[in-house]
Amino acid sequence: MFLFGSRNRKALDTNVAGIDFKNPAGLRQSPTIRQLRDCRTFGAGFVTLTPPSEDVLNWVLALQEYRKKTVLAVNISSDLSRNFSLVYDFSDLIIIDPDVDNGIDSPDISDTSVLLDEVVNLRLCYEHYTPIALRLSHGHTPDEIRALLDHCRLSGIDAIVAPGARKVQMVIEETQGRVPVIGAADNAEDAVACMGAGASLVETTLGPFAFKKFLKTLSQQ
Repeated sequence: MFLFGSRNRKALDTNVAGIDFKNPAGLRQSPTIRQLRDCRTFGAGFVTLTPPSEDVLNWVLALQEYRKKTVLAVNISSDLSRNFSLVYDFSDLIIIDPDVDNGIDSPDISDTSVLLDEVVNLRLCYEHYTPIALRLSHGHTPDEIRALLDHCRLSGIDAIVAPGARKVQMVIEETQGRVPVIGAADNAEDAVACMGAGASLVETTLGPFAFKKFLKTLSQQ
């Protein structure tokens, strides 16, 4: 497992889980080539995309031209073992997202632990190492988060995606800063709060103008 990311504050260069990011601000967008091209245009340090339910391999192959200049995180939440194998060679970071209820209720902890073990074991089949992150749910209680973090440390999960500044801070405190945290934010205020709480990276759903403004805010801190 990699240690907490390091950042050059002036240049905004960031290294998390062995991946170099030109800045810590990323975008979570719909899975289209056009969206990825737009992310490059207004300066995203990375982009998180979710594969379509079908034809995953052709989808991820189509993104490789843009991956050369954009760090590509692939968020998978269904048919995990199959999709993990399909996207492994074509992703910079794979995010396991077991929150099938979209935040209404937290996923079962034991089921999530089994899923994590499955993908970590699958990673052993490959010659190269692709980092794996776990996306926490809004519905996870503090006790559930602690249990998941314990399992992540034992299994070799490389990073945690935490929704909101409070969960970012909790993960950092529970892991003593040894596991990189990616803050997930719905707006610029939340994104700034996530970075202030200690997130190594922050994933947003901002539009182009709001994103540029947020990136400027980061550069001035």
